[in-house]
Amino acid sequence: MRINRPAISIGVTLVLVLVLALSPAAQATNGYLSHGYGTKSKSMAGAGAALPQDAMISSSNVAGMVWLEQRMDLGVSLFAPSREYTQNETTNLMNSGPAMPFGSRSDFTGTVESENDLFLIPHFGYNHPLDDISAVGVALYGNGGMNTSYHRRDTAFEMGTYGAGTTGVDLAQLALNLNYSRKLNSDFSVGAGLLLAYQMFEAEGLASFGMLAADGNPDNLSNRGTDGVFGWGLQIGALWRISDQLSLGAAYQSQVDFDRFDRYSDLFAEGGDLDAPAFANLGLAFKATPTLTLAVDVQHIWYSDVDALGNSMTTSLQLCMQGQTAYCLGGSKGVGFGWRDMTVYKFGAQWEMRPDWTLRAGYSYGKQPIPAEGVLFNVIAPALIEHHFTMGLTKALNQRSEISVAAMYAPQKDLDCGCSLPFSGGPESINIAMDQWELELSFGLKF
Repeated sequence: MRINRPAISIGVTLVLVLVLALSPAAQATNGYLSHGYGTKSKSMAGAGAALPQDAMISSSNVAGMVWLEQRMDLGVSLFAPSREYTQNETTNLMNSGPAMPFGSRSDFTGTVESENDLFLIPHFGYNHPLDDISAVGVALYGNGGMNTSYHRRDTAFEMGTYGAGTTGVDLAQLALNLNYSRKLNSDFSVGAGLLLAYQMFEAEGLASFGMLAADGNPDNLSNRGTDGVFGWGLQIGALWRISDQLSLGAAYQSQVDFDRFDRYSDLFAEGGDLDAPAFANLGLAFKATPTLTLAVDVQHIWYSDVDALGNSMTTSLQLCMQGQTAYCLGGSKGVGFGWRDMTVYKFGAQWEMRPDWTLRAGYSYGKQPIPAEGVLFNVIAPALIEHHFTMGLTKALNQRSEISVAAMYAPQKDLDCGCSLPFSGGPESINIAMDQWELELSFGLKF
């Protein structure tokens, strides 16, 4: 019996990556979506919807897969987000006690930094041409972002951020992307994909908000351990090679519909429903010279369509405290993080310096999704990043294999609270801040 060694190797690799990817991860860049997928695209700040270069193109434009040879891409990133909040007021607006969240000093003011600030995040992609005009592929990658841990020992009298001990949340999402792409003619391709997803969530230190639970019994609000649920979504894409120098790509990914978190049904709106947002990519790639390629992408993310993310925090809590329980935590119109939609602009350049060396650089900007009135809850999810600066390179080891490296730096962004809730300290009482860096290494193999 003949043994297909490449197939066995790919299967073993996929299993290993699956195990690695199920470990908790944080990746709060554009909201909680990564600034890019695949090392080459990340080197260009996520641009590349019209520039297929590796099997991870399926995550941004599934129609790009058919333009690739048979190949496998396997990589891992070291991601380091730094998150903190500062309390500037000693008493709340009711003058009945300290303002939430509690700071580090004995007067309840001061800065508290989140722990857990180093993460390994793997990815895997494989493309298999069926013939000259069609291909199938698979990719495995993750998202995260609501990952914080403010230890009680760093807060006043060890009470915790909200007075209920160590406080934080951890969200990790894993997507298995199964896709098909096809050339309709020599210059135009389309593609479609099925996303099979799994997400895990855990929250602690939120018990002080128990009186705001919609069902009056906050048994599924906080400190319930890790809960995991499955979901699914769809994606479509198109790629048009207008000329030898110019390509245009467009893609859309639907909202990923997840099951409800039973253990956190008193936290998220609609009884624990937390779906992943839909997004669209539009990309342009221009080969300015035989060795220089420029890429521009625009991405729009519909965070506001996910009730648990987009519902107002302040307005909902005010209505809840007036007796309208539908607006309370876990209610049918329940409290959210108040996130707005994001539009992200990505710019990248690629220089083929030598046949075996390619250099890349990029920059992206997207206005962060958190409103000032939502800062009080977003202390535990400070997804504030707006600017990304990236660079990277690829070294061809031989005709069949290559190594790619990418680096990203996102400078600190902070936001003052526009707080008006009675248990807060009022406007500008809270400041949340975040910065990030990331290093990624990947290996590409052509068959």
